[in-house]
Amino acid sequence: MAFHPDVKRKIVRDRKTGKHHPCVMCGATYPLPDAVHIIDEKEWKAKLGSDRQTNGIPLCPNCHRVFDEVLRPYLFRALHEFGVTGLPNTWKNNNKLTVTEEDLGLAEDTSPN
Repeated sequence: MAFHPDVKRKIVRDRKTGKHHPCVMCGATYPLPDAVHIIDEKEWKAKLGSDRQTNGIPLCPNCHRVFDEVLRPYLFRALHEFGVTGLPNTWKNNNKLTVTEEDLGLAEDTSPN
């Protein structure tokens, strides 16, 4: 789910200038940046009761996908192996549904005819 509009505004806009913050990973500025949950919203709310600005970062759409699908699981494995406990369960694996060309039957057939 998405952040409440007031919380999203605090994450993606500079309070003083009103301009969008750049993506914290690549530095790009987008007209509609994503406000990304660091810890999955459901898991955060179950523990703390409400979503907060501290659980969000501004990311461009490309970095948002990298964060969700690659960075979180890598961080989980490294921190878990280091002995950190209490890590978010949603970081174990990519928690997003990804549809590939193979899933849609659009992958090129490379077998000989």
